[in-house]
Amino acid sequence: MDRLGQCRKRIDAIDKNIAKLLLKRFELVNQIGSYKKRNKVKVDDKKREAQVISNIKKISNEHKKFIMSIFKNIINYSKKLQKNG
Repeated sequence: MDRLGQCRKRIDAIDKNIAKLLLKRFELVNQIGSYKKRNKVKVDDKKREAQVISNIKKISNEHKKFIMSIFKNIINYSKKLQKNG
């Protein structure tokens, strides 16, 4: 296999892992949503959102702006799941 093919194969594996990890994250989000409903806790938690963003800022590099936009979308989708789940 040529170098391009090898790189693409590795990217495919990484993409699968990203998707699997997101699915696991959303399973946990659903559990959190259920807990919040049972205990009458608000879905929106600005302090927690800031903590998640801060954690990501610490590990992202020159792609920080793009990675931050992805995580903001993940957070927004997670809140929708909690509200609708």
